[in-house]
Amino acid sequence: MKKIYIVIAALALSAGSFAQTADSLLRRQMELERDFNPTLLDADKINSLPALREPSVQKANTNYSTWSGRTTPPLEIALPRPGSIMTEIPFSTKRGYLSFNAGNYANMDGAFGYRLLENEKNSLTFSFLHNSTNGDIKYIQKVEENSNKAYLMDNEGRFGYKHRADALTLNIDLSYLYSLFNYYGNRFDNPAFYDDENQRLGVLDTKIGIASHESDQWNYRGYINFRNFSTDFGELLDEEGIKGSEVNAMVGFDKPFGALGGTQNKVGIDGNISSAFYNGDLSSYFLLNATPYVTLGTANSFARLGADVLFQDADGTRVRVAPNVTAQLAITEHSSLYANVHGGFSNNTFLDMMRESRYIRPYDIVKPSYSVIDIDAGVKIGEVNGFRFDIFGGFKKTEDEHFLVLNGQDVIGEDALGAHKEVLRPIYGDISHAHIGGMIQSNIWAPLDISLRLKKNFYNLDYVSINGTDIENPEAYNKPGFEADIRAVLNLTSYLKLTANYYFAGDRWSYYDRANRKMDNINDLNAGALYQINDAFSINLRVNNLLAQKYDIWYGYPAQGLNASGGFTFRF
Repeated sequence: MKKIYIVIAALALSAGSFAQTADSLLRRQMELERDFNPTLLDADKINSLPALREPSVQKANTNYSTWSGRTTPPLEIALPRPGSIMTEIPFSTKRGYLSFNAGNYANMDGAFGYRLLENEKNSLTFSFLHNSTNGDIKYIQKVEENSNKAYLMDNEGRFGYKHRADALTLNIDLSYLYSLFNYYGNRFDNPAFYDDENQRLGVLDTKIGIASHESDQWNYRGYINFRNFSTDFGELLDEEGIKGSEVNAMVGFDKPFGALGGTQNKVGIDGNISSAFYNGDLSSYFLLNATPYVTLGTANSFARLGADVLFQDADGTRVRVAPNVTAQLAITEHSSLYANVHGGFSNNTFLDMMRESRYIRPYDIVKPSYSVIDIDAGVKIGEVNGFRFDIFGGFKKTEDEHFLVLNGQDVIGEDALGAHKEVLRPIYGDISHAHIGGMIQSNIWAPLDISLRLKKNFYNLDYVSINGTDIENPEAYNKPGFEADIRAVLNLTSYLKLTANYYFAGDRWSYYDRANRKMDNINDLNAGALYQINDAFSINLRVNNLLAQKYDIWYGYPAQGLNASGGFTFRF
């Protein structure tokens, strides 16, 4: 026990000392996380956070839909996404894997991983991932230069170490991301401000975490996550880009009480520190969050009742209290009611925003937003043979929400205009967002798994301002009014699997040149196939945007047209 307390004390001391060292703080990173579980890669892999999970034997995942999750990940430039067809290769006792896909638009996606050490107590893995594109994409708007080459390249190397002691598990993760990309947005016949020069983002990430093994005594967990990052250029090509460091440190304790054996009665508290420090005149960021809670019930019916006590320092000090409640009530063995009531700050640090869109202007920090309330509730129904249903709805009210729009002409005076910049900029407003929707999933015919998810969004904006001036008749820019997602997997044989998915997003708006701009609907139809030749080798084919639709992801930033890729996965 003494060793345990020493480790906890060391973590706390480290958090305290780093909190006082501006150039040593790291918090969040645009990065990818991968189990040692060979998969066909998705091209948007940098949009997930590390979890350091232990590989486990599992069936191939053909279940597209979570009960009430997002239908699609954040879009970039619509690279082929062979991983999104969910043809996951089951975990293998083999030590390594190699995967590579290539297609038109010079799209390439590859991965290499090797388990350097694996025994009952320790595991050490290494992985390297590559993702790139370099092809011309046509603009939606009518301009003289009707296309531009979109270049992107991400390389990341990662070491992961896990030690399983008698009383706790220790995780250590170390990675480095090297990313190059150009701002390929529409210039509307203006001179290119950034002239297609490649921006660079480098992120060094290290994370150390511990967690006690679950017991009926005190349980503890904690981690410290440091990230240091730098970019190449800022407002001008010859000006230094944003550099800085971020830290996220967390510690939590809980104490089970009452009857054991299937119950989840606990009382506990979690604490979190988030900080970001930047070079130059950019404001630093600090958030302290304490969350006391009590959990009651069983695995099927439970309630987690808590609140976030928040202290934020970012262009002023704010103290807020937000609800943090999760509940589920089992109606039958396979059906239940659920609700989540939350709120709190979105930090919107530089690395947070780079995860949302790397094309945001490279010399600015986005203001943090605050959600007064965020409710999501619904009913899951799994009693009908061969079908699952989820009917859900929610409401969220947010202050200082940001909307990304094409920068366009900078305003340098009351009516004077500066250069046209082909980057995205944030504009701000207070927004109320309600939604209703439903999902149905069926495998009534065993070889076919199909799901349909519909969601209708309702937005009410109190105001939206740009350069301190309110916009007349504002819209919820770049937020779809209606979404539909259909996904299907057909297992023709034990070796051959076919997939298809269709995503629709309508009622989309943006703001450019002092006017609202109606954006084209997203109609994205994709199909794929996976053929497992043997235990070690498989090949795949993926065709995206089969309807050859033209649409912007952000206004002035179009997606790729019809594109295809093929490749292989080899386990050894």
